[in-house]
Amino acid sequence: LKVCCPRAVCSDFPCFSPPSLLPSLGVKGQWARLVRPFDILARIELSVSLVSAMWRLPVVATLAGALVSAKPDADHCTAIVVGGKASASGAPMVGQTDDSEGGPGTSLIYVPAQDHAPGSMRPILDQTTRNVIDYIPQVAHTYAYTYMAYGVMNEHKVAIGESTCSARITASSRAHGGTALFSNEQMTMVALERCKTARCTVEMMGDLAQNHGGFYGEDSGVDTGGEALLVADSTEAWVFHVLADPSGKSAIWAAQRVPDDHIAAVPNIFVIRDMNLSSSDYILSSNAHDVASKYGWWKGQDRTTFNFAAAFSLGEYANPFYSARRMWRIYDLVAPSLKLSPFPEITDTNAGYPFSVKPDNLLKPSDIFRIYRDYLEGTAFSLVADNPAAGPFNSPLRVASGAAEAQVPTGAWERPISIYRADYALINECHPDGNGIVWVAPHTAHASVFAPVWSSGAADVARPYHINTKIPVDRASLWWAASAVSNWAFGTMFSKAIVDIREQQAKVEPKCEAVAESLRKSSESPSKQSEALAKLANEVHGEWWDLFWNLMGKYSDGYVVNRDPKTGSFTPEQPGYPAWWLSTVDFAHGVACPAESFQNLHDRMSAAAKVMDEIEKERHGATSMAATGDQFVVYG
Repeated sequence: LKVCCPRAVCSDFPCFSPPSLLPSLGVKGQWARLVRPFDILARIELSVSLVSAMWRLPVVATLAGALVSAKPDADHCTAIVVGGKASASGAPMVGQTDDSEGGPGTSLIYVPAQDHAPGSMRPILDQTTRNVIDYIPQVAHTYAYTYMAYGVMNEHKVAIGESTCSARITASSRAHGGTALFSNEQMTMVALERCKTARCTVEMMGDLAQNHGGFYGEDSGVDTGGEALLVADSTEAWVFHVLADPSGKSAIWAAQRVPDDHIAAVPNIFVIRDMNLSSSDYILSSNAHDVASKYGWWKGQDRTTFNFAAAFSLGEYANPFYSARRMWRIYDLVAPSLKLSPFPEITDTNAGYPFSVKPDNLLKPSDIFRIYRDYLEGTAFSLVADNPAAGPFNSPLRVASGAAEAQVPTGAWERPISIYRADYALINECHPDGNGIVWVAPHTAHASVFAPVWSSGAADVARPYHINTKIPVDRASLWWAASAVSNWAFGTMFSKAIVDIREQQAKVEPKCEAVAESLRKSSESPSKQSEALAKLANEVHGEWWDLFWNLMGKYSDGYVVNRDPKTGSFTPEQPGYPAWWLSTVDFAHGVACPAESFQNLHDRMSAAAKVMDEIEKERHGATSMAATGDQFVVYG
């Protein structure tokens, strides 16, 4: 028995005994030493080679407590999908921001293609404990793919984005006393292992959830118990919604095809509404009508139509406009000609905005980067306007939650697309010709850098896109470099630091675009493509750590320090606080004392300064007389 890790990026761990997984499969023997296993999520993809058979087993190992799951309790993500005819390159695009609640970051993991012996079983893991819950029959061959918190892209350029949603029915994992087998994470991974098209992917995920064990969401609460998964391949794009059924052992789901010349946004809300089930552009689970009718959520008779969101969504969660403002902002950025209002709320019965819109101009990956980096700047809802909540240096940081906030029933902050607690942002290009490209910006998009990190023709992921969670800060990881940049900007002079950050993005990302285009056209071997990606990743990693150190040296202790790299000379500038902020915080009464105390102090200093001026004049006069031999009088 040979156990190996597909990524040679860290030091060895000692041997460990297997969980009960292999005995249940009839596999016996001693576990071999792991060859430098490393996985931030504690999800180690182990290739187990036997004499005449091979299984790919997603095994979770806790190595002396060194590896722990970095999966947060809940994600609150913004997902985007673009049809091929809305894309400047003709490639459908799909992706998301993963806006986690804490956690030390998420790795991009590569899983190689595998052949499996007849009768093999594929384990299904719990999303939080990483323990095996059950097994499903394995297929003869599984495709190579990548995943982060969810499946990302496979070798056939099928790609996925995710967004958590409210749902009227929820379930819990069997690992936590619940009834359901499949999380969105496991559904996406199985589908990418087995599907060559987006339609196959949505149908397979629906079938797994409905007929092979049920579905549970990020949380068992109705506010975050549903899921939206956006799927694209090289020809079409889909939006998929899923929630538990009343038994907790099945699921209800729907899918809608995105028009080829449109973009669709899913910011934590079900968006599939008026379904024409006589069209092949819509798919609805066989149980949806009956369940909705039973609970009074649908009262129609015509089973060729259905409003999925009206039946099964609860609208926005967290607070009003938590989803609507992002949906408006995305559509307003790409289609300002529509002049959409920013004020409709999204509820169970009110869609607020269209399912999708046609952009005014064809979209490039850089356009999606701009969306992901948005914090409503330039709008009436801007988080960086002159506002006390933004602080004196106009920071978009709004730390949410806490006991004090809970005591304010109407309190909330505007929810931007780029948020301080982001884990990563990604966009997948599913090119019709050539290789698919995965772009990732670790941590907060507005302070990070987008770079191609995998192509559908590559065979590995570079070290900077992995994170060692055993140590407090993994300096070999780009996630931590971006985190350092983001937090330093938030904590110092954001309005100034963001200028430096944007300059660096404008410098680095065109180089990344050139590499991405080269990889798209590349027919080189997987190892050669992986080498090109690793070279770029190491360069970007170094440049972003350099950016952090430069920001630290420039914005510190209330000063802006400009340096001459040739001479080493420096010029400290103390910008101080802006007038609007001083007025807002009542700087005029910052010290508790009578106003005349300030005037008296001023008068004393002014009188003393005048005397000192006279003294200086006499000193200069004395110096002049001494130089000529003249006599002079010294005042004592």
